[in-house]
Amino acid sequence: MLAAGSRGARASRPCCAGAVQRLPPPPTLPRPPAPVSFPVIAVVAPLGAAIVIGLLTGSAFVLVFAVLSPIVAIATVLDGRRVARRHRRLEAQRFARECAAFSAAIEQAHRDERARADAQLPILPSGPGGAEGVPVRIGVAPAPSASAPERPLIVGDSVDERSLHALIERARTHPALPLVVQRGPLAVRGRGAAAANLARRLAVEPGCTVVRLGDDAPVPADAVLIDVLTPRRVRVRARDGYEVEGVPEFVAHHDCAVASRSGARAEPPAHVRWAEVHRGVGTAGTAPGPSGAVVIGHDGQQAVSLDLVVDGPHALVGGTTGSGKSEFLRTLALGWAHRASPGELQLLLVDFKGGATFAGLVDLPHTIGLITDLDPVIAERTLLGLRAELQRRERLLVELGVRDAAEAPQRIPRLVVLVDEFAALIEAFPMLHAPFADLSARGRSLGVHLVLGTQHPAAVVRDAVAANCAVRVAFRLPDTAGSAFLGAAGRALSGAPAGRALIATAASERRVQIAVADEADIAAVAERWAGHPAAERPWQPPLAAVITRADAHERLAALEPGTDLSVFGVLDDPAELRQAGARWNRAVDGPLVVIGSAGSGRTTALAAIAASTGLALERWVVLPLDLPAAWSLLDAIAAGERPCELLVADDLDLLVAAAAELAPELLARWDAAVRVIRRGGGGALASVGPATTSRAVLGARFPARVLLRALDAEDHALAGAPRGLFDRRAVPGRGWWLDQQVQIVADPPELRPAEVDAPQWLPPPAAAVAVVARRPEQVAAALAQAFPSRVVVGEPPQPPTAMTPAALHVAHPDDWQAAWTALSAHRRAGSVLVLGGEPSDLRTLLAVRATPPPLAPERGEAWLLEPGRGVERVRVDGLRSV
Repeated sequence: MLAAGSRGARASRPCCAGAVQRLPPPPTLPRPPAPVSFPVIAVVAPLGAAIVIGLLTGSAFVLVFAVLSPIVAIATVLDGRRVARRHRRLEAQRFARECAAFSAAIEQAHRDERARADAQLPILPSGPGGAEGVPVRIGVAPAPSASAPERPLIVGDSVDERSLHALIERARTHPALPLVVQRGPLAVRGRGAAAANLARRLAVEPGCTVVRLGDDAPVPADAVLIDVLTPRRVRVRARDGYEVEGVPEFVAHHDCAVASRSGARAEPPAHVRWAEVHRGVGTAGTAPGPSGAVVIGHDGQQAVSLDLVVDGPHALVGGTTGSGKSEFLRTLALGWAHRASPGELQLLLVDFKGGATFAGLVDLPHTIGLITDLDPVIAERTLLGLRAELQRRERLLVELGVRDAAEAPQRIPRLVVLVDEFAALIEAFPMLHAPFADLSARGRSLGVHLVLGTQHPAAVVRDAVAANCAVRVAFRLPDTAGSAFLGAAGRALSGAPAGRALIATAASERRVQIAVADEADIAAVAERWAGHPAAERPWQPPLAAVITRADAHERLAALEPGTDLSVFGVLDDPAELRQAGARWNRAVDGPLVVIGSAGSGRTTALAAIAASTGLALERWVVLPLDLPAAWSLLDAIAAGERPCELLVADDLDLLVAAAAELAPELLARWDAAVRVIRRGGGGALASVGPATTSRAVLGARFPARVLLRALDAEDHALAGAPRGLFDRRAVPGRGWWLDQQVQIVADPPELRPAEVDAPQWLPPPAAAVAVVARRPEQVAAALAQAFPSRVVVGEPPQPPTAMTPAALHVAHPDDWQAAWTALSAHRRAGSVLVLGGEPSDLRTLLAVRATPPPLAPERGEAWLLEPGRGVERVRVDGLRSV
């Protein structure tokens, strides 16, 4: 591993081939000028000669010439110095010119050397399989130059000598030659786009297997470590421990995609068995754990791995029916379970195609649940619990003082949620859009990973989720769908065979044949972890099918210590990963109705809710199903004649149906009685059948509703229950309260309807009574037998003054209509008893506009009108058989 082109490289480190351009000789140092000395002889010789001549000639004037000699000497010295300065200046200019020319020659030589290295070692592969023995280029780094000159002898430390030394060293060291490593396993460590881009580029190199490592992940023993420190700094450590630092080189994602599709890789095989590609994985020499790559298939040259921890955290899988999506989900789940123990990994399997996709995987100790569209209630319960699981993990991170779940794998296991047919899931539960967006946004540090499979990923998955799915796995897709999913690379997927996938990560795009796992593979993985405890489910167990009051009190005493145990059931709150007591506050919640089909446990639920109020049984009033009795009871409560703190009506819809045309009047009396009860601090409860048949009863008079099993999905939605959660197999007492699932306690006290008999009527002792009867003969005979002391008159009607005192005058309504004056006189002065008549008889004969109370003629009930009073319901014992 070295910058290619260097001299003295080890044999395992490649060098650039080809002619090497030699540099010209290096500059020579400036030559010093000739030394300048004082001309002593030139001064002394003329001076001596002048003295001798002066002595010979006797002339002192000759001595003037002696004075010129020092002047000439000084001038000579000054001229020598001038020449020396000029020499040094010319030498300096020469040295500078030679240095500049040598520097330019260095630049050119280095450029040529870099060009040759780039041609021999391109950044991206240019042919299938790569050249034999050619290493892989990581980036550039300083390295000895092949065109370096011989080092000249420099012994001084002058400025020029230091400059020449620096120039020679610059010539001998190329600043940026390719940094290369031998092909094979490459481990890229680092965060951010720089590490992802470099890993993506290296992944398209033939003969290279790229593994992304976390900060603390161990480095495989046979891999070259490439540590991306910053976008401008990379440290490469060879297998022998030799390290080099340099500058990483990046390419555009499009160029990587073109290189990966340009025939650089062999065609993947038509079929791959899971056991073949996993042979040796997770055994001796490998490090099991929730982090690291999971082998998913083969690309024709080598096994291909996918690492959601590094490349993810989430994956989006697209493909038409039969293209291999489901098999990929199985392979990924089984591969991860093969690597990690149940204490480090939890698998949540979601199959909205009936549950066949993950057949067998539910037996793995890692699996914490299988959710299917066959049980929408459990599906909704579990998926809503995922958001609460995120909050629990966040609190656990704070408690442990760590920033990432990877730092505490035994306390915070990885949770992988694999969804087959995400589109069907979201269609059934539209409210899950927000939880899945939350999961995708916060899942990385919390150790939660989503793998979402669907036929049309670009159209179904919202941007809030898709933006966090860094891994895209595309199987056979129509051209338009493939283009929308993966851009240009996805347009060629329409003819892909089954199991053939294009896997796009931040590091690469690779065509892979997905491995197929069978039952033996699943059994082998289950056997591998047979001695480990199963993965712990993060949510509460489902509600029990039968809960007694004692069970509810015991459970709530543990879950809610110190709280009020006046509950009518147990609530399941998956969004908070807890169960709580179901309570009805009659003052806050208002009147409550229990809605359900036959066999859903309406009566038991009604009694349980009534018992949860804590009121004594004698303070309840249970409305009887007998219409006349219920009518009278409601009138008595509304008038304040019957004390009541809790009004209970079982099957109120049947009572209203029995009232027929009197139903509005009956409901008006119910409303009046409820208003009186609520003013006194009481409450009202009722139960009705399916919502589709009870609309008239429900209206807005029951703001609080307990919704038990409905007739069908339409009735379920009409009742106000959460849509899409109709459960035809719900046990009695299982329903919804405050939009949460509830199980009603199964052993409440019995509801005992109030006994309300009509008051017995006896003829007044000294007054005549007008009796209106449609069967006057039979009525007259019965009255004569019941009251033998009274005179029963059957002749044409007469006024009271013309009748025998204390007589019972019985006549047909038509006869009384004919004698209307006589009947009016009876109405003013005495009593009128109407037997077996119709409300129309009261309006016609007696001008009664108010609705009379309903009667039970089989019990001898009749209407009684007395002066100054309204129509009353009475019982005449002697008329039961008429």
